[in-house]
Amino acid sequence: MPSSPRTGPPPRFADLPIRALALCAAAVFAVLAGAPAASAEPSPESVELYESAPTPAEYYADELAERPEGAAVVVDDVLAGDYDVAELEEELHRLFSSLDMPYHVIVSPFPGGQGGWDTDSVLASVADRFGRDGLYVHLRPGSAYSQEARVRGGDLPVRDMLRGLYDDPRLSYDSRIDETAQVIVERLSGADPVTDPDPGDSGDAGDEDDEPGAAAAFWEAFLDDVDPTDSVGAENLGTLTGLVAGFLLASGGFWIWWRVHEGRTGAFEVPGVLVVTLLLGGLSVAGPYAYMMSVPEGGFETRAGSDETRSEPPHVTRTDRVERLLTELGSAPLHVEPLLPMDREGLAATAEQLEQARLPVRALVVPMHRSDESAADPEVLAHALAALTDEETLYLVAVPGFDGRVEVAAASTGLGIDPYDLSRLTRGIEEATPALALEAALSGLAEVPSAPGRPDAAPPFADSYVYDPGPRSERFFGDGFFPCLLVVGPLFSGMLFGAVFLVVFSVRRVRRQGGSPRTRMSARALRKLAIAETRAMVRELERAPEGLVPSAAMRDADAALVVLRRPADALDLLGATVLAGRARAAIAGDVQRSRRPVCSANPLHGQARRQGQVLVVPGRRPLCEACTALPDGDRPRRVLEVRVDGAWVPHLKLDRVWVRTNYGSTNRVLIDGILEERDA
Repeated sequence: MPSSPRTGPPPRFADLPIRALALCAAAVFAVLAGAPAASAEPSPESVELYESAPTPAEYYADELAERPEGAAVVVDDVLAGDYDVAELEEELHRLFSSLDMPYHVIVSPFPGGQGGWDTDSVLASVADRFGRDGLYVHLRPGSAYSQEARVRGGDLPVRDMLRGLYDDPRLSYDSRIDETAQVIVERLSGADPVTDPDPGDSGDAGDEDDEPGAAAAFWEAFLDDVDPTDSVGAENLGTLTGLVAGFLLASGGFWIWWRVHEGRTGAFEVPGVLVVTLLLGGLSVAGPYAYMMSVPEGGFETRAGSDETRSEPPHVTRTDRVERLLTELGSAPLHVEPLLPMDREGLAATAEQLEQARLPVRALVVPMHRSDESAADPEVLAHALAALTDEETLYLVAVPGFDGRVEVAAASTGLGIDPYDLSRLTRGIEEATPALALEAALSGLAEVPSAPGRPDAAPPFADSYVYDPGPRSERFFGDGFFPCLLVVGPLFSGMLFGAVFLVVFSVRRVRRQGGSPRTRMSARALRKLAIAETRAMVRELERAPEGLVPSAAMRDADAALVVLRRPADALDLLGATVLAGRARAAIAGDVQRSRRPVCSANPLHGQARRQGQVLVVPGRRPLCEACTALPDGDRPRRVLEVRVDGAWVPHLKLDRVWVRTNYGSTNRVLIDGILEERDA
């Protein structure tokens, strides 16, 4: 059966539509696959905007060209933290217009000492590029001696002026720009009002007269340390006061103890010393406390204007520069300052990444200086930008850091982001270029929680500027007052009295030894010894059984007490001491000691057992064992001297009944005479 005729295309064209569809699909896929790669490449316009910038010389030349010819002043608004930029510009116009020469003045810290600048001096390049005659001056803040000036097409003593700045007494290292400019103008105009007030005096002599003495310098330093307005002045004053008060109170206590121990206290001495000690201790605390409270509040106790500014939005005193940065940023994702000592490579790509971020992020790459509105703190600048913005925005600020690294700070408004989270995010970022630093911050923002609509919290630095030192009284009676009052002051007093006691003990010990010159005892010392001996005698009499005390001992005891009750000189007191000692020996049952004579060299040595020559007086006299053992020539050193009628005299040379009767041991007439005088 014949087959039916074919009605379709020839076999070789049968798959043509399929092939066409496959080719179209491949082309579309290639286009779609290449689109991200093409979009990843920044446009030439973006690269030109963010990654290219004029040199400092070109920038300043263009800025001068926008000013009136022959009267150009360019003040960088980075100085807005320390100056009113507009007022400073007017003042500089007033000063330099008096020179009758075209002037071109640049006031800026840039280029400066930060790493990345090609050169620190651009004034010559600015003058060559600008190409106009006149005076060119570059004024820098922070150092009155690092100014630059040059003249083009004129004759002014520029070099002499610059050298004279170092010696001008009107300038110091931190003089203000307007003060420095005034000195520059005066020196350039030939006027120098600085004269020596006394040409006849040399400068060295004046310097010596102005130098404070060591005592004055010490006193000034001391007053500074205890100044109540200083950070630790009240604490130092309280510590010192506690030390003095503790020393005085402890000294009074030691004095009372010593006098009682020595048995030399008068009738009202203890209460009198106690009252005086308490009075002095109270005055030593009340006086410094009253002085402290009388000093007006100031210094560390008052918050400076900058502290108030930092703690509250917009956190800066003047917003000139902040407003200008916001204006130049506009709706763009990134703004890069023209004067920037950092590598700009990659910033165009960074700008596109900022546009694609999940949060509305804008970034600024700016130089900073300590004279700017944020005192060179990028975090303060970031929060100032956020405070002046009504939109929901997160600001990133990249600035030059140390060692050529880049630092980043962040702040947000209307996004409900915790400032502490942003601070932790940016604190560790230190990259070599602003692009790398901003990209690192962007990658970390994905993990930062946000809550749009929640009120913004205060920045971390706001609390650091709010400091309340507390009442002065609390600081005065703080950690140092009571330890010094109760421990340190008494310890110093004890050390002093211990040293005095050691000296007195050593002197007494030396006097008692035979190697010393003649032993001397004053009436005061003998009175103390007599009182101590008679008190011990009375206590032993009270403890002795009734009727067992020898009558001779009772007579000696009575005679000793009689002597102490009447006016007595040193020899009388010595005799009373010997009588009391003899009575104590009899009460104790030492009959031999109570009947033997005492040592003629020094009756305080006790009973004498032998005879010998003393050489102070002729004849042989009773001596103790120690004095007898000495050679005849050494015994005079052992003779006791007493002070009678204002002179030191060996007691043996006094023609008194005490000496003639060997203090009542060889003749009882002395004792009877004393007792009879008492009866009379």
